[in-house]
Amino acid sequence: MTKRTAEAARNKPRQARAQVTRSAILDATIRIFERESFEAATTTRIAEVAGVSVGSLYHYFPHRDAILDALQDREFERALAHMQEVLSHENLELEPRRTIELVVRGLAALYAASPQLHRVLVVEGLRVTPAERVQAFDFRVISVIRQFLLARSERLRCSDVDTAAFVAYHSVRATMLASLLERTPGLDQEALILELVDLVTRYLVQDELACA
Repeated sequence: MTKRTAEAARNKPRQARAQVTRSAILDATIRIFERESFEAATTTRIAEVAGVSVGSLYHYFPHRDAILDALQDREFERALAHMQEVLSHENLELEPRRTIELVVRGLAALYAASPQLHRVLVVEGLRVTPAERVQAFDFRVISVIRQFLLARSERLRCSDVDTAAFVAYHSVRATMLASLLERTPGLDQEALILELVDLVTRYLVQDELACA
């Protein structure tokens, strides 16, 4: 075994433990948001719920904003992975409305899993996460949508794929985030999902005139 191989073998368990600890801190923060409040999520309380010392927490995250930033990145990656999975070439044969419904339901499920986390990220996100990183995420998602629309161009209502991808993405995202923040009385989540699916389908798909 070479010196480099031996060193890599020693580092692997350390890296695995570090990842477990880091994930425990992030998950503990979410639990506090959901069960208590944003204000209750002090670094001391987060360390307590995560089962680590405050010193260990600061080893990974120098302050609470760093935890929020990491949570933002993790939710970005989850949303992007969902979009890439649904809008993959394997799903090109699905009816457009079914594909749109899979996208909307998947995003709704991400928000529903941790609604208070997403409320916090909407309010605090631009303060702790640089605007260019938020924009980079948006561009990545819109690019995934654009590539899918190009592959299904024969069914599109309009020829401007760049604009169509932008409008479809932000229509869904803005509506869902507004429903999280405003908590409008009488707003039914299932009805909201179906309305969004209908909205995007009518906008994108040629000759889609009636609700399915």
